[in-house]
Amino acid sequence: MTRIPTTAGRPGRRRELAEILGLALPLAAAQIATMLMNITDSVMLGHLSSDALAAGGLGANVAFIFIMLMLGVQAGMPPLIAQARGAGDHAPIGRAVWGGVIAGAVAAPPIMLALLRIDGLLRLIGEPEAITQSVLVYERAFIWSIPASALVGVMRNFLSAMERPRVTMLVAFAGVALNLLMNWVLIFGHLGLPAFGIAGSGYATSISWSFMALALVGYIAWARLLPRDFWSMGWAARWEGLAAVFKLGWPIAGIYLVEVGLFSASSLLAAKFGAVAAAAHQICLNVSALTFMVPLAISQSATVRVGFHMGAGAVQRAWLAGLLALGMGVGFMACMAVVLAFGRHLVFALYLDSADPDYAAVLHLGMTLLAIACVYQVFDGAQVVAAGALRGIKDTRVPMLMGAVGYWGLGMTIGASLAFGFGWGPAGLWWGFVAGLATMSTLLSLRFRALMGRYLAVQTRHHLAGALPEQG
Repeated sequence: MTRIPTTAGRPGRRRELAEILGLALPLAAAQIATMLMNITDSVMLGHLSSDALAAGGLGANVAFIFIMLMLGVQAGMPPLIAQARGAGDHAPIGRAVWGGVIAGAVAAPPIMLALLRIDGLLRLIGEPEAITQSVLVYERAFIWSIPASALVGVMRNFLSAMERPRVTMLVAFAGVALNLLMNWVLIFGHLGLPAFGIAGSGYATSISWSFMALALVGYIAWARLLPRDFWSMGWAARWEGLAAVFKLGWPIAGIYLVEVGLFSASSLLAAKFGAVAAAAHQICLNVSALTFMVPLAISQSATVRVGFHMGAGAVQRAWLAGLLALGMGVGFMACMAVVLAFGRHLVFALYLDSADPDYAAVLHLGMTLLAIACVYQVFDGAQVVAAGALRGIKDTRVPMLMGAVGYWGLGMTIGASLAFGFGWGPAGLWWGFVAGLATMSTLLSLRFRALMGRYLAVQTRHHLAGALPEQG
């Protein structure tokens, strides 16, 4: 394996670290804001009724799966844009944006139709008829957020790849405030408007995402960030952009589906051990999802920075960017593991009522699961950042296959075996997570190391600093 030297020196490392942080922090804040929107919906619906909370949560979770597939395809945009910027070639930027727009336009109508017909699936899996009907009411209001979500996905990918993430963060927090206001107005009927109940939450989401889409489009138009020939670009070039985005994006959508499927399946399996196990499992998943937002943002930054340097032919700097991002992701999650290890009681105090009859049982099991999560999180940070770095060199298909093997072939198999075959209960599922993520983080990190070594060998052999072959 070719040794990859790092010649940037301390100033170069500091500068690259600052670039990664400058991208990652606003992106993490924007993602946390998106989580806050979901929390706001849940809190408001919870004040309406427990049935409304259950139906709204189910409707949002079902929609989330479809939306993640669409956003996964659009995630093929940043590597294309970043490499084009690095190469000083603006033509692929416009094509990539059009590719994302067309992908969203093609995906949105089927998603909307599927959500309007979701009652058949809900009845098939045995949901009560009252919940099914409430979910339908929610989805009829929620579906209008799908086109807006598609447009927001394009604009966020574009702005992150252009290394202008702060406006995304600001718009996201404005969306949280608007969503809170609209939930209050439309669910309960304020400011002279009727009370829409559970549908009000769906309408609030649609209004908030539409606002964010218009705000981001308005900013990009005002700042004149799009290439000059964007609107005059022919359809042949636009379809070429769609093909390029889809080529990179469909494996990302695939890995999103694998991940969502794994955690959804784990929740179903945990529920087989009873309500206490399901509650403890869900609390630990929620905490893990929150801390995951930071390494996810670092991963997105790695995609952009690695892609930019690869486009410029600076393989050593691309390697440095990936290495620094990986260290940041692992370092942050290691710190969070320490915080959670010593602050587990505080975490459960936020979620549980000490007067609840199941309080002691949920706390006891939850403390065990959260201790395992402290181990799991370090590997989770490593794998997501390594995957982001690989996207920067346009490598998405092999990581998808690695994910299928790591998450399901090892993680779910080991977890289910330990939980049910060896009698470890829900803790077995979490040790399965550890096994799968440890495997994933190792495989992805080694692949990034191997591909960068290969690129450096090609560059050295041919004395090139330009176009490098794609991987897949």
